[in-house]
Amino acid sequence: MTTPPRDSKRSTRDKAAAARAAADSVQRRRDNRIRIFGGLAILVVVALIVGLGVWGSKQGDTTPGGIVTDAKVPTGVNANTGDYAWAVPAAKPAAAGAPTLSIWEDFQCPSCAALETGNGPAILKLATDGKVNLVWRPTTFLDPRFLTGANPKSSHRATMAWGCAIDAGKADEYHSVIFAHQPATEGDGWSDQELLDYGTEAGITGAAFVTFSACYDAATYDQWVTNSYQTFIDQAVPGTPAAFLNGTEVPPATLLDTAALEKLIADATGK
Repeated sequence: MTTPPRDSKRSTRDKAAAARAAADSVQRRRDNRIRIFGGLAILVVVALIVGLGVWGSKQGDTTPGGIVTDAKVPTGVNANTGDYAWAVPAAKPAAAGAPTLSIWEDFQCPSCAALETGNGPAILKLATDGKVNLVWRPTTFLDPRFLTGANPKSSHRATMAWGCAIDAGKADEYHSVIFAHQPATEGDGWSDQELLDYGTEAGITGAAFVTFSACYDAATYDQWVTNSYQTFIDQAVPGTPAAFLNGTEVPPATLLDTAALEKLIADATGK
């Protein structure tokens, strides 16, 4: 048996210590998010208290399978380019010089639903008013935790359905509807029929609904969803919701406070 040199052993110990320190740092950030968003849920959505704050440590997650660079994306969604690959731009483009606010979300994440209920409309208004470029970044990190339930891969399937709704011009509406119908018990998810029915609730009707349904049944945006999840893992995002303003993480408390978030955006704009 070949014995590694002492320097090699020391290097291995150093690397292991650094890895533990990095993991501890991510865990502290995740715990801080749990406390803050847990408080929001108590104030805003009492039903979300139980099970709130289940966060996505990448340890143990199922590897999604890698990025396919030429994957089909929904209308207007970013492809494999720039700092916001696979992201969904919300509302209209903001004025020149406006900062970009990107928000990572999982449709099954209770804290994401609490954010949508508590401050989602105000965040969207900042975008529609042209004060910020808002991009949603979907992830599906919760799916591996609920592989044996009645509705497996609910985050993935909901995001595929959202992609089809984006094609129908109902990005904002479907985004809101799916969070409004998040099950009280995390992991219960949605059936295929429910996800189609939410299209009608979001305002997709007639021929557009036929196209929406065919898009979902064909799993048209399966790879787009996988690509976005892989990007989430590659960027080591600590959990959801996670927001970044021009690449700098936004504190959860600021994300929940409309006035504080608007000030942060104004400061980043230089106004």
